[in-house]
Amino acid sequence: MVMEIFGHDLSPAERRKVTEAITRAEKRTSGEIIVVAARASDDYIHVPIHLATAAALAVPLTVPLLARFSDWAAISIYWLFIVQLCVFIGVALVLSLPFFRYATTPRRLMHKYAHRNAAAQFLATNISATRARTGVLIFVSLLERYVEVIGDQAIAAKLSQADWQKVVDEMLPLLRAKKTTDALVLAVDQCGALLANHFPESKDNPNELPDHFIVLN
Repeated sequence: MVMEIFGHDLSPAERRKVTEAITRAEKRTSGEIIVVAARASDDYIHVPIHLATAAALAVPLTVPLLARFSDWAAISIYWLFIVQLCVFIGVALVLSLPFFRYATTPRRLMHKYAHRNAAAQFLATNISATRARTGVLIFVSLLERYVEVIGDQAIAAKLSQADWQKVVDEMLPLLRAKKTTDALVLAVDQCGALLANHFPESKDNPNELPDHFIVLN
């Protein structure tokens, strides 16, 4: 379930700790850092429907095989439809339970939706609106166990994806241990250090974006 993977709701003190880390990091750089943590990037309710449909469509294929062992398998079209409908409803209901729904959702699909959510949050938080295009998004989608760091144009010209991957790699052990706050603070500190090397603070350094830690329910 989502809550199981998320661990617990972040307390006001924990959220404040992440926000303070953002403020602290931005004092060393002209860059802007936004942190977004999502419980999940989708409910994946369509996955049980697709699997239930596949199971129902497979019923006519199994009837000839069962007919070899039982006369009952030689059923009419009417009863074949009833069996298909029951299979569809049964499989859909079982797989709609959160545990089975998330267990049967392909990891690749989860990462696709999480990446799409990260891109949407990059736009929604106005990171690309900074004057020098020096904004960074740290995005975590907890159900999918997905982490992504996205830098705006000016940052992408200075820092490679390998630099961000190092940040992600250091976060993952803490996230697996359900130390979400510690992982986010670490990521903010690491990103702040990278930005300070290439975009140090300047006298003309307005705080263009609020130092918000955003939690999406």
